[in-house]
Amino acid sequence: MQESYRRFYASPTLQALLSRELSALTPILGGVYGNNALFLRPHESVAPKLPSHLVSHVVEVSPSGGDQFTGAARFDAAELPFVNDSFQLVIAQHAFELVPNADDLASEVSRVLAPEGVLLVLGFNPLGSWRPWLVGQSMRGARLSLQSASLCRMRFARQQIDTLQVRYPGLMLPNDPAQPHSRYSRWFADTFGRFGSSWLLLARKRRSTLTPLRFRSKRERALNPRLAPGAHRACA
Repeated sequence: MQESYRRFYASPTLQALLSRELSALTPILGGVYGNNALFLRPHESVAPKLPSHLVSHVVEVSPSGGDQFTGAARFDAAELPFVNDSFQLVIAQHAFELVPNADDLASEVSRVLAPEGVLLVLGFNPLGSWRPWLVGQSMRGARLSLQSASLCRMRFARQQIDTLQVRYPGLMLPNDPAQPHSRYSRWFADTFGRFGSSWLLLARKRRSTLTPLRFRSKRERALNPRLAPGAHRACA
């Protein structure tokens, strides 16, 4: 991905925000069980780690330009190299803002998410207090396709994934990343969070009641950990 994106996500401002967002996932991840999770990071330079969770194995990838993702696997956003219903948990942290066709990625994420699986999507608030700063960053090269939680909700509703809740775990201002957890900041975020930096969509895939009568494609034949044939692995 372009150097401007690396500088953008490696900046103290974004590192503070991304850490804040991931810490907000702690109470959710404590109740998700399963073998496999998919974590779509915004960039390979992002340092924050996922909070403790109960999923055995996490596949971590990040956008590398255009529709391409790289990391534990290499693939195109329109064709994830995993079999159907592979993951009990999918986390997408600002990943949908970086691909040209978010609908294709949403369709593939929905396909690989297991019935009753949990989907967590984080995105920048297009009408929030960070908008002027984000617009300035876009003019410097870090172009983002800002999308609302409502748009994300509708996108996944078409894929039989129901939104359970929308939360606002971000920060109010981008110029004070050193004290994101101060008492004032917490009160302000709780009161005016929907006008802050970002939103978190918590959703669950509906349980399938029908078994589709169709042959599996080559892409959908399982390999441990449920990668489809031809997927190229690389170190995360």
